[in-house]
Amino acid sequence: MLQSLHIENLAVIKRLDLEPCSGFTVLTGETGAGKSVIIDSISFLLGRKLTRDLIRSGEKTAMVSALFTELSPSEISSIEELGITVTDGELMIERTRSDDGKTVCRIGGRAVTKQQLTSVGELLVSLHGQNDTRSLESPEARTNMIDSAAHNSAVVSEYAELYENWSQKNSELAACRKSEAEKERMRDMLEYQIKDISSASLRADEEEALLSERTRLQSSEKIKKYTDVALKALYMNEKGITAPFLVSRASDAVSRLITAVPELAPLNERLISCKYELDDIASEIENIAGEVTGGPDADAKLDKIESRLETISKLKRKYGSSVNEILAFLADAEEKLYEIDSSDERAKLLTEEIAALRVRMDNAAEKLTASRKEAAAEIGRRIKETLGYLEMPKVEFSVAVTPAEAPGKNGYDNIDFLLSANPGEAMKPLSECASGGELSRVMLAVKCALADADGISTLIFDEIDTGISGRTSRKVGLKLAEASKSAQVLCVTHSAQIASLADVHLRITKSVVDGRSETSISALDFDGRVAETARILGGINVSDAQRQAAVDMITKRDE
Repeated sequence: MLQSLHIENLAVIKRLDLEPCSGFTVLTGETGAGKSVIIDSISFLLGRKLTRDLIRSGEKTAMVSALFTELSPSEISSIEELGITVTDGELMIERTRSDDGKTVCRIGGRAVTKQQLTSVGELLVSLHGQNDTRSLESPEARTNMIDSAAHNSAVVSEYAELYENWSQKNSELAACRKSEAEKERMRDMLEYQIKDISSASLRADEEEALLSERTRLQSSEKIKKYTDVALKALYMNEKGITAPFLVSRASDAVSRLITAVPELAPLNERLISCKYELDDIASEIENIAGEVTGGPDADAKLDKIESRLETISKLKRKYGSSVNEILAFLADAEEKLYEIDSSDERAKLLTEEIAALRVRMDNAAEKLTASRKEAAAEIGRRIKETLGYLEMPKVEFSVAVTPAEAPGKNGYDNIDFLLSANPGEAMKPLSECASGGELSRVMLAVKCALADADGISTLIFDEIDTGISGRTSRKVGLKLAEASKSAQVLCVTHSAQIASLADVHLRITKSVVDGRSETSISALDFDGRVAETARILGGINVSDAQRQAAVDMITKRDE
């Protein structure tokens, strides 16, 4: 349920905290006091748009937050399926909007997307204005309502899995059954690409090796020049004065001193080791120089490398930025060609699988349709009965379950809420035939009929009394009180008949603070409730009779 609501910098609200009770809470106040701003704030928190002019003048940001507590296991499960963690059955939701139009959404202190915020809000709060029938206009929402009432969750999950698999295989079958001309064009293109790449006999990482070899061959003169210098210094000097020679002379000299200076023995060993190391280095330099510069076919080798690199470059322009990408393209093309060549066999197999899935889908859909029709009849009866109680005795209402044109993700059914407000009129969808006052009562009747089924723990009604008389308002209030036994109910109202039935009565007032209008909220005690109820009844000048009527309304709640 909604434990607390905090609003900052929205229109006439500078800072406001609202704490409804777990049962039936009403909010009343004079026109312009800020009741509609509170509803706009809740709408904004639940993911709807907030116009820039609602940000309080002079402020950079507006913020709304709400704490929800005592969440049910089903609410927690549904919320956590959206990737949101619930701790100790509590959830904090916050949304801010800056004057540049940017909004930030947070749940449990963590930034989330607007879609996540909206999805979570729909699980926690059902908000209804006097003309708000969006939840009834959505085919999916209507289906979900009836499925919840029919306890269809297991069959719905079974059908949804079958439908997803069936749809996927139908898409695969459609791809297999492309026109023969299109398949031939695709086959020709793939065969050309495969031949074009395969003829080059590419090897992974081949290009890097070729580039390295080309650099060595192109630098052959430089390599020859400096390897000659190195080799002359090491052992090809005409005068015989080479590095190994000089090290050898040093070793001979040191060896003659070892008897007199024994500690020179290790140094002599190092000199001998250096001579052998220098010989090895000279040999390797000579080999490398021979590989790069030796032989008359160096130019031919370079030409061959250049030709190979050009072949790779042409393939890269068509199939990828590297040899490895070209080879990956080749593998993909070969797989696609195989799929085309085996498409007839694959199509036959898919057709068999689709037929088997359709049989199972039909069975699941048949169960859904049967249970939906049974639940629809009962829900329709309850709603009609409630509407009759709410001074719409001649209304006809039904929940129609009719076959859909094709299987859909929710089954084979279309579910419509139909209404005929006057005798002799044809049944039509709600939005086409009901006035604002009638829609409010229909919404209340639907919520009462589905209170235990839709699982939403907080119901908010904005001016549900619009367009209805005092007697009907009283009955609406009694139904709201009844609904509050299974869900938290908040109602913004101008009706004394409704307000007097609440468990908690909150009064919204507007005053001038430091030269600016500010909205405030206060919980009324018994005397305060009597005074506010009498004000709604009598306006400016409240009579004793109206005060007594207010007392009677509050104390005689079952009338």
